[in-house]
Amino acid sequence: GKVADGTIEDPVLGTKFSLKSGDVVGAWCPSGIGKLLGGLFDPYGVPVYPVKKSGANIEVQVDVNAKANYESQYWSGVLDAQGKADGKYY
Repeated sequence: GKVADGTIEDPVLGTKFSLKSGDVVGAWCPSGIGKLLGGLFDPYGVPVYPVKKSGANIEVQVDVNAKANYESQYWSGVLDAQGKADGKYY
């Protein structure tokens, strides 16, 4: 998306987010298709991550375990392909 005035703009829905906090700045989903889809969801921000410049590179600190942590909660109580709710195999 476009970066300007401390925000980044979603190129599809048109929503602008703060680069520092991730919060919505301005109107929620103001573009054409955004007006159709935006009414289906409550406004919410996006995650932000610490960054630093190292020479010619930009380094971003991310949680490499985020997916595993999310999935550990997701599969709790949901039947797996084997039919067991705890995710273990027979």
